[in-house]
Amino acid sequence: MADKKLFSYVAVNANGERVKGNYSAGTKEEVVTMLFQKGLSPVSVDEVSRFLSLEKLQEINIGGVPLKDKMIFLKQFSIMLNAGLSITRALEVLSLQAQNPRFRQVLKEVLRAVSGGVQLSDSFAKYPDVFDSIAVNLIKAGEQSGNLGTILRKLSREYEQKNALRSKVMSALAYPAVLTVVMIGVVIFLMAVVVPQLQDAFVSFGADLPLITKIVIGISNFMTEFWYLLVLILIAAGVSLRYFLSTPEGRRVWDKFIITVPLFGPLFVKVQVATFSRVLYLLVSSGVPILQTLELTEATLSNVWFKDEVAAMRDQVKRGVSIAVPLLQSQYFPSLVGYMVNVGQETGQLDTVLRKVAKYYDLEIKSATSTLSSLLEPILLVVMGGVVAVIVSAIYYPMFTLTQSIK
Repeated sequence: MADKKLFSYVAVNANGERVKGNYSAGTKEEVVTMLFQKGLSPVSVDEVSRFLSLEKLQEINIGGVPLKDKMIFLKQFSIMLNAGLSITRALEVLSLQAQNPRFRQVLKEVLRAVSGGVQLSDSFAKYPDVFDSIAVNLIKAGEQSGNLGTILRKLSREYEQKNALRSKVMSALAYPAVLTVVMIGVVIFLMAVVVPQLQDAFVSFGADLPLITKIVIGISNFMTEFWYLLVLILIAAGVSLRYFLSTPEGRRVWDKFIITVPLFGPLFVKVQVATFSRVLYLLVSSGVPILQTLELTEATLSNVWFKDEVAAMRDQVKRGVSIAVPLLQSQYFPSLVGYMVNVGQETGQLDTVLRKVAKYYDLEIKSATSTLSSLLEPILLVVMGGVVAVIVSAIYYPMFTLTQSIK
């Protein structure tokens, strides 16, 4: 009798849900037989090493699959299909090229499923953490229309634009974040290192200190003696904020704040409008039904107030109202979007108009991020300079007074 080995398996049940587990058997065939007997369709069966090998270490992955990796995969996948390669051959090549361990494993499992006769869209649907509902529905539309290569090319462009949009917003926020961290670091250094050293000098001279100096010294003493309380306060504030934002009401309050706050608000509104226009164009031009299009578009928006607008829009479209009407009545969508959509519907070129609107707001975001960076830089520098100036003046004014009195 062969020695039993431990195998890990991934299978699909009758409801299309993934099932994972381990099973001891002599061979892989025994594991496959056991899965069929339980009414499960095996996707993958792999032997589990008794020791942590280098190969297993390389499979450890933290952070999921980056958007850039998915963008490159879709672009290469569309090129291969349009060049005449079969789906299985393209997946085989791309699974070998994937650098991300999680993505590589997913592509291997998709390849096994497709090789077993499962539709590509159904295979992707089993991994919602990698392929979102828009990708799955677009691929399904491509399979039904016979234009899978074209759909994948459109989807890869969507991911590329999404990645570019995210990069623009992050670059606009990165510089202010760095300046803020530097400012906080300088203040902590002054209060925790410089002020305590000079305080001893003031005490030795018995100087009568001005009010501002006493306040700075008091804050410095509190920071150095009760630093653990500050850490606990920061942790408690972070946990409380995170819990508040996890509640529906907290999320609504935060999302309302970020689209109305000065400087940042207009940028976040433009991001939501650009996402709405771009995704709506992608789905409409791919032949997805309008109600399903609005449902999927709603899911891609990150702000609950815009989500509510699209949900209400879908309800009105169900009743036969033109999509342009709720857009023109919207509290958050600019009227320009409603007017353009109305023109697109009247001329029968809705997809073309939506593409132009998306491009327009992409340019608006680029301009807004440049403006935001140029405005925030002097503001933060003035704030940082002001805080440091107050601390330095509170420290060195008494020293100047003592020097004058000695003279």
